[in-house]
Amino acid sequence: MSNSAERQSLRELAGTIRHLDATRAREVVAAFGKPCAVGHYGWDAGDEVVTSAGGCVTLGCETTRGVTAETVAHWKTHLHLHGLLRLPLTVARELAKHPGHVYLDKVAAITDAVAYALREHAGGCLSLDNLRAISGQAAGALGGHAGDLSLNGLTQLPLKVALGLSQHSAELHLNGLSELEPRPTAVLCRHRGHLHLNGLRSLAWPVSLHLARYRGRLHLHGLASLSDEVAAEFGGRVGHLCVPGIARLTARQAELLSGHHGALHLGRVRLDDATAHALGRHRGSLFIRLPHDIPPHRLDAIVRHQGPLEISGLADLNEAQARVLATQAGPRELQGLSCLFIDTVSRITPAVAAILASHNGGGLCLTDIRELDVDVARELVKHPILALDSIAGISDEVAAILAAHTGTTLSLRGLRHASHRATALLQATPSVELPLRLRTPCESGGASGPGDQWPAPSAGIYGDDLIDLLRRIARQGELVLRQAADREDDAI
Repeated sequence: MSNSAERQSLRELAGTIRHLDATRAREVVAAFGKPCAVGHYGWDAGDEVVTSAGGCVTLGCETTRGVTAETVAHWKTHLHLHGLLRLPLTVARELAKHPGHVYLDKVAAITDAVAYALREHAGGCLSLDNLRAISGQAAGALGGHAGDLSLNGLTQLPLKVALGLSQHSAELHLNGLSELEPRPTAVLCRHRGHLHLNGLRSLAWPVSLHLARYRGRLHLHGLASLSDEVAAEFGGRVGHLCVPGIARLTARQAELLSGHHGALHLGRVRLDDATAHALGRHRGSLFIRLPHDIPPHRLDAIVRHQGPLEISGLADLNEAQARVLATQAGPRELQGLSCLFIDTVSRITPAVAAILASHNGGGLCLTDIRELDVDVARELVKHPILALDSIAGISDEVAAILAAHTGTTLSLRGLRHASHRATALLQATPSVELPLRLRTPCESGGASGPGDQWPAPSAGIYGDDLIDLLRRIARQGELVLRQAADREDDAI
């Protein structure tokens, strides 16, 4: 059984558990809560095992040899109890001890005492997406939870609940709210972190007045349009604003939004010349999805944007478009940072690569290029700050070309397959950034190659035994539920 297949089966098996008592909850937490050492390099998105676990943990080893299954046991850290129907206090206390994410998305109600018990959970995300309502006291308790909090089942936000949740300081998901009143919104906006309100389809001006003053990251993915009044409020906002569902902006609205300071995420906005020129005056990070056939003069207006620029939607990049993109130049204070991201171009010609290599507006990040041939590599390696993090494997010839990089940074964080020779060449180049598993030589003195993969957890320790445990606990729970149902029938 493959690592990913086993991880998926464990998630599905955990989801079949519909009833727990304290003893069995303790067994589940003990089985899933294997310790994970923290890596010396911090989070490393390029490591295969870390990436497959959502980047939530790092590896605590300095070489690729001698790695035990326990070292990489984080692939089963997260606890998905999607089938659990009720959450008694004794069970909540045990689950709160789990060191990973806890998903309890079928629990329909909790007491205040249970909320206070869950507050002690310190393992990451706590998800209770089936709660339709909670008390103010429960909201206050959950607001003290140290990790991300998901309450996407809430359909209303009373003032007392908003007050409790406003004390939360990590990522807060309230995507079940389809409307907001001004007073609870004003209170909720004391929250500091990432706030997800993706169920809102429209915004009244009084509500936008408060949201515009929210200092954390604000996600409003459900908005399809803005009024001029709302655009004016957001135009005065300072901070991250994510509104990828907006399909059309008038020139007036784009002009108002251009005053926004911070990261602005837009989706596939229909652009005319006036809208493009207005968005090009935005200062801060701009993320936008462009039509693949955008004319060069309209692309030029967007590229004049002053700040990091992330562009998606360009499936094929022609030379005319590349010439425009190569002129992108962020403000001086941002030079040296990654300033141009091109997300949806998976293949380029050597001529386009040569044009892009002349870009001097900071970094160049080509996030969708997965294969690199010799001619393209020869051109791209001339760029001083280059990220090619989606490339999984390279030939020795391409590795030799990239190893000649003389710039500041060449990021290959997604590299997984390279020969010993290719890896040694890249390791010897100071500017090249590799995933942790390829940064250090093997104990034998050679470099990491295709055969030096992270070992899969032992099936006997982390596979079959755990599968048997989950099946046993699920069967015991079903027996308890049937007995309870029989007692209810007898009472009738």
